[in-house]
Amino acid sequence: MNPLAGRDVGQELRLAAKMTVAGTIAWWICIELGATNPIFAVLVPLVAMTGDPFSAVSVSIDRILGIFAGVGIGIVLVHTDLASTVDVAIALAVGTAGGIILRVGQRVNVQAAISALFMIAVAGSSHAGIARVWETAIGSAVAIVVAALLWPPDPLRELRRRLERLRQELAGDLAAVADDLATGSGAVAEHMDDVRAHSLEAIRDVFELEPARRALRLSPLRRTDIADVLQTEREITLAARLFRHARAIARDVADMRIVSGALAGATRDLADAADRALSARDPSDPLARAAVELEAPLEGAALVVAAQLRQLLADLRSATSLTEAERDQ
Repeated sequence: MNPLAGRDVGQELRLAAKMTVAGTIAWWICIELGATNPIFAVLVPLVAMTGDPFSAVSVSIDRILGIFAGVGIGIVLVHTDLASTVDVAIALAVGTAGGIILRVGQRVNVQAAISALFMIAVAGSSHAGIARVWETAIGSAVAIVVAALLWPPDPLRELRRRLERLRQELAGDLAAVADDLATGSGAVAEHMDDVRAHSLEAIRDVFELEPARRALRLSPLRRTDIADVLQTEREITLAARLFRHARAIARDVADMRIVSGALAGATRDLADAADRALSARDPSDPLARAAVELEAPLEGAALVVAAQLRQLLADLRSATSLTEAERDQ
């Protein structure tokens, strides 16, 4: 199995290069200002820079604050007469407690504790402690500037990558439903876990849209992407709505074991229309075919699936009409 499969190696290499550049610049500035071993200036870019495409400058402010908090804790502890074991225990307790407030995402920010321990190890005087503060400040400033100007976060590229994934998954799920409706194979029942997982992924992608917009507003080199980002956001939101319909349709087909050529044809056409709508192509022809196929006489359980397909059809028509109106403005 390829360990690099599914990873954006180019993005990871760019992040490594940014860390190297920021750390080197921070070290050089501190040396020029008279520092002798400005390790904290280099530490900040290493721990604060992230590969998050939706971070405003791809820097974790929480981690930077954690470093400052840890340096402060360390300065206090190196001026006590306590045993080293007690110093370490206090650094860990206070640092991890502070990390609950300065948390990064869903995890406690342990950077305060790490920085406090680092201070205990390398700083043995008041002068050294103060030096670590301004070294950290320089490292933070350099990290933010480099992250903002050198290969800044690209929300548009990431959103388009996610949209392409959603488009392919939606087409695959609806194709599986259409095949089941045509043959009565029951394959959709085995595919339901995947359908649910894809639907949940689409919802998570919608929740990431606001961070993407915020990153774009605060990134001076990406602001020209705003129109394309807004269009891609609309398509991702549409994909999430379509997945909701697809999941309901798949569940009914799995439960009822329906065989209907008309419904199978309508599902294929709606899959085609969805694929076109999510790739900036005109879906009107497959939508018209699906509407005709859904007028075929049906009875029993097939009526339930037909109702779900009509809702999918209506949502696609509404989205298409809205897009056309926006283009005309």
